[in-house]
Amino acid sequence: MGDINAGLNTNVFLIGGITFIFCVIIHFVYKIVFKSKEKEALQHEIESDSGAPAEEVHSDATATETRISGKSKKRATWKGKSEFSHPWLLKNLKGHPGTVLLVDFSANGKFMAATCDETLATVDSASTASRRRKPRDRRRPPTAPPAPPSPSRISTEELVEALRPHLLTPKSMWTLGYPLEMDPVSCKAVVYINPPPRPRPLPATTWDVNAPEFVPGSQSDSGRGSLGSTPISDSDEEADTVEHFCVRCDKLFRMTREGEYVTQEQCLYHWGRVSGDCRYSCCSSPVGAEGCNTARFHVWNGTRPGMNGPLEGYVRARTPRGGVYAIDTEMCYTTAGLELASIAVIAADGRLVYKSLVKPSTTVVDHNTRFSGIKPRDLARATKTLRDVQNDILGFVGTDTILVGHALDNDLRALKLLHGAVVDTCALYPHARGFPMRRSLRALSEELLGRIVQRGSIGHSPVEDARAAMDLVLLKVHEERAMANRIRVPNLPMLQPYDPLISAA
Repeated sequence: MGDINAGLNTNVFLIGGITFIFCVIIHFVYKIVFKSKEKEALQHEIESDSGAPAEEVHSDATATETRISGKSKKRATWKGKSEFSHPWLLKNLKGHPGTVLLVDFSANGKFMAATCDETLATVDSASTASRRRKPRDRRRPPTAPPAPPSPSRISTEELVEALRPHLLTPKSMWTLGYPLEMDPVSCKAVVYINPPPRPRPLPATTWDVNAPEFVPGSQSDSGRGSLGSTPISDSDEEADTVEHFCVRCDKLFRMTREGEYVTQEQCLYHWGRVSGDCRYSCCSSPVGAEGCNTARFHVWNGTRPGMNGPLEGYVRARTPRGGVYAIDTEMCYTTAGLELASIAVIAADGRLVYKSLVKPSTTVVDHNTRFSGIKPRDLARATKTLRDVQNDILGFVGTDTILVGHALDNDLRALKLLHGAVVDTCALYPHARGFPMRRSLRALSEELLGRIVQRGSIGHSPVEDARAAMDLVLLKVHEERAMANRIRVPNLPMLQPYDPLISAA
């Protein structure tokens, strides 16, 4: 019985072994037959996509088969680099059309990682670069175009020689309203103000045959009518009352000689200029329309049309010091007219030489912040007086120093400085309609220098305006030098420059 059981166990093991061997043989046959067909189909697909023969992509197909069919997580060793030229692969290389060293997908199949060298592929790199998306730099806003450069600087000696033909003559200074010396000993000055280009309303007067002007021997001049002040009556009540024209609304108003207003009336005016179409630039209203701005008081500038003087408090240099400087001042309205509130001096090389706030000597009526840029808190911290500023200016301005500015007559009157060597950009670049019209510094700077000055309602900067005036003078000098180098006529006398002020006078 034991032998029978032993024989049955031997037969079971034998049958199991034969069955296992038979399964292994069937598995290998299946693998050889079907996998060879799958390999041929894959090679045919790669060959049809890339256009390359099957021998060239044999190693790649083998590697792909190994990665796809492998069940383990271990990757096969990369045997060598291969070149891919399929557009789908090149498109996904993010603009690297070189030799592909490795291409593989992530575990979830959503991302592709690739490495390539820097050698160029057979595709057109220009077409590939055109498909790239350039990243935006959202942190930086677009920069403004660079401002045009300032005229090149020249030496002071050369600039002095070039500006000598443009120095204003005494007759031109008289026509433009510059203060001229009346008495060399006492430094008294006289100023002639041309009538304004627009007509001012005349005061309503009535003729009285009993007035002192028509009574022989009753006329007397007490000298109190200087600076545009004229007594309106000889009565005890109105003997010290003077009339002024408001420089903003052209109306007459009365003040006492101590600087008090007889009647407090609001000033309704236009702060803008009259454009070519006879409209104000501030509100586009036609000329003659009611003002668009309101001020608390009427103001005046301290002078009247015609002769003004003798004026006291003026100073002048006594010794030569040389140099060329540009001056610009800002003023505010006081009970005595326009008074100096700020000053800046620029050298020929563009550096700031002097800058200071000035405390007016009389009560301030209007700070004129829209144009002067002076605010009440600025004058509150001003410590220097007009006499202090005059002493500082005469420390580096001599008798031969050339002063440059735009409408420099207003600056010298506010500074109370007598000077004979001046170059005015108003005369250097005259208005097309002739004197007494003047071009503004803002228009000249924008047209000739490509620079915008005096912008906004915060007021003018004396440093910026003085530098613009100096650059306009340097531009004129460089233009004349360039023209002299192009046109040289020998043995001919030098023609005198055209002076529109003398011709107009």
